[in-house]
Parts: sequence; C-alpha cells; structure tokens
Amino acid sequence: MKTQTSILVIDDEPIVCESFKKILSNEGYKVDTKSHPHDGLKLATSHAYDLVFLDLIMEEMDGMELFQNLRKEDPDLPVVIVTGYPSMSTAIESVRLRASDYILKPFTPEEILKSVDNVLRQKDMLDKDVKTRAAKHLEILEWEPACKPFRFYESAWLQQGKDGSVRVGGQIPNLFLNNIREVQIPEVNSIAYCGLPLSGVVLNDDSKIIVPSPLTGRVIDANYEIAESPSIVERNDINESWIARIFPKDQEKTILDTHTRNVTLLCKEKESGEAYLPRLNDLGCNVTCVHTVEKAVKALIEEKNRVIMVDSVSLSDAGPEYVQRLNLELPDAKIVVIDKKDSKFEEDYRKAKILYYCIDSLFNNEILDILFCVFTSFNAPEVPETEKPGFLPKSISRIHITNKHSKKITLLIFGELMHYSKGIGHILIKKFLEKAYPLEVMRSIIRSGRDEYTGQQKIEKEKERSDLIITLEAKASDKIPGQLYKEMENYKNSEGEDCLIVNLTIQPSGVIENEQMLFNNVTTRGIADFLFNEMTAE
Repeated sequence: MKTQTSILVIDDEPIVCESFKKILSNEGYKVDTKSHPHDGLKLATSHAYDLVFLDLIMEEMDGMELFQNLRKEDPDLPVVIVTGYPSMSTAIESVRLRASDYILKPFTPEEILKSVDNVLRQKDMLDKDVKTRAAKHLEILEWEPACKPFRFYESAWLQQGKDGSVRVGGQIPNLFLNNIREVQIPEVNSIAYCGLPLSGVVLNDDSKIIVPSPLTGRVIDANYEIAESPSIVERNDINESWIARIFPKDQEKTILDTHTRNVTLLCKEKESGEAYLPRLNDLGCNVTCVHTVEKAVKALIEEKNRVIMVDSVSLSDAGPEYVQRLNLELPDAKIVVIDKKDSKFEEDYRKAKILYYCIDSLFNNEILDILFCVFTSFNAPEVPETEKPGFLPKSISRIHITNKHSKKITLLIFGELMHYSKGIGHILIKKFLEKAYPLEVMRSIIRSGRDEYTGQQKIEKEKERSDLIITLEAKASDKIPGQLYKEMENYKNSEGEDCLIVNLTIQPSGVIENEQMLFNNVTTRGIADFLFNEMTAE
C-alpha cells in the first residue's frame, strides 16, 4: 500500500519541500521534509525511510557531503538526487554512491511520481532477492518473466519481467563457422539508448558484432558470467545468455519499437512439425503450424514480416507445388525450405522463389543466420551519396530548428562527425524535412573541442538565440563505438530565462578522423533517431 511507503525530502528551499509534499501526499505517500541538511541527515539515519529525495546545492551542507555521510550509515537506502545545476563530477559521484535516480529542476509532478514508482520497484526486487557479491560483482539475481513471448529489435531480444525490468540479450550471426572470443557488457547504472550499442561481441576471426539496445532505460544488472565465459552466448540458452537487465524509460514505446518473430510452419501433419517446434520456441519464435496452403496464406495474411518454413521431408513431392502456390498468393512471403541431404527435390525448390534452402539447419547454429536474414535489416545497403561534388563543405557544424512548441533548438557538432549527404547527418536532415520543421543547416567544421576557447565562443553565441543547445563531440574511451554519454547544465538566455545545454559525447569507431562516425546501419539510424528525439521532445 502507498500509505505504508515513507519518503523524506531534504532541500533548503521550503517551497520545493512543499511542492514535493503536495505531489506525493496526494498519491497517498507518507512524506517528511527538512530544509536544514543537518536535520535531514539526522532524520534519515534514525528513521526507516523507503526513499530520500536529496538536493545537491544547499548552504549549510553540500548535498554530496550529506550523501556520503548517509551512505556510511545506510549503504542501501534509495536516494534520488535533485538539482538545478548538474555537472559531470556530481553525476560520477552520484553513480559511485549508487544514487537510484537523478532529477533536474524544474521538475514536473509526473517526473517525481515516475521516479518514485521506478525506485520502489527496484527496491522491492532487491529486497526479495539480495545476495552478497564476491570481490568483483554481485551474484546474478533471480528473475522471473512476466510473459512468454520474446520481442526483437534487429539482432537483440528482450523479455519483460514481473518486477517491471526487462531482460535483454542478443542472437549473434556468423556463428556457424565461428566462435565467440569476447563479450563486452554494459556498466550497471549506465543509460542504454534504443538503437545504440549495448554490447560488443568479438568473434575468433576478429570480426565484431554489435548488439543494439532494443529500448531506452537504466541498466540495473549485467551478466558478468558471459564476460568471463563467452561461449555461454553460443548456446543461445535464454536463461544463461542474457546481457543486461534494464528498467525501461517507456514500456509502451518499447513494445511499439520491437516485434515478435512470428513463423508459420507448413508440414504434412501435426506430428511432423513437432520435431521443429521446441527448437524454434527456444530461439524466441512464435510458431503457427499449418497443413495446407490455404491455412498458410490465412496465417500469413496479416503478418508484417511474412515468414514461412516449409517442411519438405513430410510434404514429399507436394512441397515444390505448395511453394509455387504460396508465391502466387503471397509474392512477398519469405520462404525457407527445410530438407534432408541429397533430396531429389532440391533443384525444384532452388528454381522456385525461395529465400533459403537449408539442410538440418534448425539443429545447428546456421538457424541463427537464417533468422537473422529473414527478420533484420542489419545488412541493408548504406544510404548512398545524395549530392554531386561541389564547392560547399560536406561536413555539418550546426543544425537549428524551431520545434512544435516554438522553441529554438540548436545542435552544435564539434569535429568532422556529421556529413550532409550521407550517414547520420543525411538521415537526421531528411527526418526534419519530412516532418516540415523550419530548418537551418551550416556546412563547415568546428575544429576545436567544446571545452576549448573557440568552442566556448560558439556555445556563448548560441546562448543568445537558442532555448536549448545540444553539443556533440567524439572522445575515445573504453566504450563500444557508437555509445553515447549525456550530461546537462543550465544557462540563462538573452531574456534571463532558464535554458538547458545537453552535452553528448560519442565513442568514435576509429582513430582516423574521417572514419570516426562509420558505424553499422543500425547504430547510424539509432544515433540519428536519438538526436531527432532530443531536438523535438516536448
């Protein structure tokens, strides 16, 4: 019951304390407030609160100092940081002290209530199943799925849990003749963004596969076992090979952005299909078994991705005729034929319009490549150059729009990271034009960093004419190419209004400057979508 949940608010502004009390009390929570930090610390350590909201900037005691003292007394108490002046140092220290969330002033009631809901769900989950970590990391917490269906985003899969978290993993292609040498996993408390890299998998031929995050949210647990024993991923046992557990930012959007892998299996009779069902179900597929072409067409008619597997062994000489009829009824169907070695029907099938002809592939890793091929767009060709050579620079240094709320938004790009006619820049500009946003694009290169004198001059100039400034800069670290780090700070515009700067740092793909932003198609689209959403959000 909410009435059993007690929350403490520590903020030296009485009006902020009153705002919290009104918002939370109206929802049935028991709320105490303290505007003196010393009193707040004393109350927090002497009462069993479920959650503490803590302001960082206070006159009598710095909020981070209070947080450190609180952690000495209670290492596990959930604390949400509230600040109007975020910085890199406080963000890092907050993560080190295991802050449960980070909220910026001014906040809305919805932001406060959503934070409470997420934190309490995490607390409930941990209270049920807390185990001691040895040396390097916590033991993997027990997890229970809320429903059976898996949902996919390119090569990544997810499954919703009863605690509100989502477990995420990947089905790695190219394992038929390869083994996994290394798996990179995300850091706990980091933010995963939909479409951007979540994990990197290195194969024994030195090729690298990127597993994108299928959703946006906070990483609350990571599977350290697969980092120590990468071969676990090759077994594709969902219970073992997950990569991370994430609390999604928007559960409904996650469902819209992902899809189930629905497969129709055409076989002679129920018994003949039973050999394939367990394997396909283990790989996250929802299988509909049918025994006639008519039923196959009916099952596929409403599917967006029309995938049908034809059991040639059970259908015998009727199989090629069935495939011909399927092509007539549904020309866009993706047909995969499962046959046995040295089949006399192989030539007939290969002459037909089929996507894949496989022999016993369901029972080895080749099935991963088949599913990857029929269900993903990962290997789609890159967006071609759209502009003939000319005198204008191809690089973009500034994109400015007026969003739907008449706010002026500017994206400043430091370095040669975005091109007008290809990749991220081309996709982003195309999205703005399709949505009819008033758009200005400056084609040049800002050769300084945002922290250098010239970079600061560029930012100061934008403060005079923008309501939101977003900066993008590449810095090499130990992250996966394409991963983003986001931090925010406030500023006053020319009219004295509070505005925001969002600083984005991206892990480049290589050390050569003109190759820094060469990512795979999924990451490229993911970064463009992320920037579009940042600039057009309410």
